[in-house]
Amino acid sequence: MPLLPVTLEKMHDHFSTWSEDLGHLAGNESKIRYCRERIPAFLLDRPLIADILHGITNGAKGSDRNHRMLFDNEWLIHMDTRRRFSVRMYLHPPGDYTVVHDHSSWGVLGNPSGIMEIIKFDRQDDGKTEGYARLSPTEHIRCLPGQTDFTLPLDKGIHRVGNPTNRTIVIINIYGTPMRRLYINQFDLEQNRVTKSYPPRLTRRMLAADALKTLV
Repeated sequence: MPLLPVTLEKMHDHFSTWSEDLGHLAGNESKIRYCRERIPAFLLDRPLIADILHGITNGAKGSDRNHRMLFDNEWLIHMDTRRRFSVRMYLHPPGDYTVVHDHSSWGVLGNPSGIMEIIKFDRQDDGKTEGYARLSPTEHIRCLPGQTDFTLPLDKGIHRVGNPTNRTIVIINIYGTPMRRLYINQFDLEQNRVTKSYPPRLTRRMLAADALKTLV
């Protein structure tokens, strides 16, 4: 069986095999290794990536309508029905980078085009002071098309990802089952601050609940 399907429908069928295989693996390391072995074929299939981009360009509705998105440039490609993993696309214009942030799950980051840049950080404080975080950079990685990197949950996966080139790039990530945490942490390196970032839909609900208190 080929590692990568050539149509979106077959792609979803193919991911069911990943779901079965990941269900037999224990521990983040083995799951990360499995995905890093398989995703390069996906990343280098330009017709498939083009199909996804054409869909976005033509206004197709994504699979994200019932799932929490944290970033404006995020597109949910596939959500495993058993919630063992998800596949997401990110579009970065020239010079665009994420804020420094952590994750609630393990992840594999892949690059179909251009150069993907990743800066990783270690947290130096003990995390006991609310709103305070002190980070130091540890790794600076650049991935060419077909190459991957990985992230781990919480403080072990603090990083910034982006596009050092003068052309818009695509980044495709696989994430495992998230921990029961509704937010990610975002870090301000200059102010040594950390804040919780919730999905926009959840943020609106929280703000509405706060507003209701003012009417009582």
